[in-house]
Amino acid sequence: MSRSIEEILAPKPEARPRIHAYSIADEANPCLLKVGQTIRNAKQRVAEQVKRGDEW
Repeated sequence: MSRSIEEILAPKPEARPRIHAYSIADEANPCLLKVGQTIRNAKQRVAEQVKRGDEW
Protein backbone atom coordinates (compact mmCIF):
# COMPACT_ATOMS: atom_id res chain seq x y z
CA MET A 1 0.00 0.00 0.00
CA SER A 2 1.60 3.29 -1.06
CA ARG A 3 1.16 6.46 0.93
CA SER A 4 0.48 9.93 -0.45
CA ILE A 5 3.14 12.62 -0.28
CA GLU A 6 1.05 14.45 2.36
CA GLU A 7 1.20 11.36 4.57
CA ILE A 8 4.97 11.02 4.15
CA LEU A 9 6.04 14.64 4.68
CA ALA A 10 5.46 16.55 7.90
CA PRO A 11 3.25 19.62 7.47
CA LYS A 12 5.14 22.92 7.19
CA PRO A 13 4.40 25.62 9.76
CA GLU A 14 2.77 28.81 8.54
CA ALA A 15 5.52 31.39 8.09
CA ARG A 16 5.70 34.76 6.40
CA PRO A 17 9.37 35.69 6.13
CA ARG A 18 10.10 39.41 6.18
CA ILE A 19 13.21 41.22 5.03
CA HIS A 20 14.30 44.24 7.06
CA ALA A 21 17.06 46.78 6.58
CA TYR A 22 18.30 49.61 8.76
CA SER A 23 21.32 51.80 9.32
CA ILE A 24 22.97 52.80 12.57
CA ALA A 25 24.39 56.28 13.19
CA ASP A 26 27.89 55.00 13.87
CA GLU A 27 31.02 56.98 13.01
CA ALA A 28 33.06 53.77 12.75
CA ASN A 29 30.79 52.40 10.00
CA PRO A 30 29.27 55.30 8.05
CA CYS A 31 26.85 54.31 5.30
CA LEU A 32 26.59 50.75 6.62
CA LEU A 33 23.24 49.14 5.88
CA LYS A 34 22.25 46.13 7.96
CA VAL A 35 19.92 43.60 6.30
CA GLY A 36 18.15 40.65 7.90
CA GLN A 37 15.31 38.20 7.60
CA THR A 38 12.77 37.21 10.24
CA ILE A 39 9.41 35.52 10.56
CA ARG A 40 8.55 37.79 13.49
CA ASN A 41 7.58 41.47 13.56
CA ALA A 42 10.41 43.30 11.74
CA LYS A 43 10.28 46.43 13.93
CA GLN A 44 10.57 44.37 17.10
CA ARG A 45 13.45 42.38 15.63
CA VAL A 46 15.39 45.52 14.68
CA ALA A 47 14.73 46.99 18.13
CA GLU A 48 16.26 43.85 19.68
CA GLN A 49 19.33 44.20 17.50
CA VAL A 50 19.93 47.84 18.35
CA LYS A 51 19.02 47.28 22.03
CA ARG A 52 16.23 49.86 22.10
CA GLY A 53 12.57 49.70 22.75
CA ASP A 54 10.03 49.80 19.95
CA GLU A 55 10.07 53.61 19.86
CA TRP A 56 10.68 54.14 16.13
